[in-house]
Amino acid sequence: MFMMIRTSGKDQVDPVHNLLRDLHDTFDETLVDTYDVAEYAAAFLFDANAVGMTTTIDDFRQRYNNHFGDLSGVDHGTWGTTEISPVGCFVFHDRSGDRTGTLEDQLAPMADTEWPDRYAKAHAFIDNNMDESDKVYGSRASQLKAVITAAGQFRVPGAGLTQVIGRGGLPKAVFEESSLSKELVAFLMAAPWAG
Repeated sequence: MFMMIRTSGKDQVDPVHNLLRDLHDTFDETLVDTYDVAEYAAAFLFDANAVGMTTTIDDFRQRYNNHFGDLSGVDHGTWGTTEISPVGCFVFHDRSGDRTGTLEDQLAPMADTEWPDRYAKAHAFIDNNMDESDKVYGSRASQLKAVITAAGQFRVPGAGLTQVIGRGGLPKAVFEESSLSKELVAFLMAAPWAG
């Protein structure tokens, strides 16, 4: 079983530690025959944000090595084998030279390509109507989320970003052709399962 862990911010360590502890307890030797799942791999997904990939990975190692042990060998798109489970790390970024950015930096071009006119108009709407008191102001990722969501409303009216890029929004083919999707699938397929 894959546990894909996106922490809703890099600072949300305690709830993730609690989840991992509870999950680990279910694989106790006395309980192992009571579950259909015999092992799990923890795939951590992060945004590089403005701090960049290197700092994001260093923070990940520092925050989770108490639970898993030495994570120094785990880098972007790679796995390490620990006594508890395989652990991997994947960092979304905009693929620029400084390796900063977020998942939205990858999703925005997909939405722009799929809905060019609507995307441009949604972008103009957000740019021309936000002000400093709005949550969307000052964060590129928030602005991209708003633009993608607004552009996708014609496919899934009233839906949030998850539905706009998923169920009924961006066509599956957009993701199948995406280099990001291929990289993410390769990462997940490379998990070093024990069994």
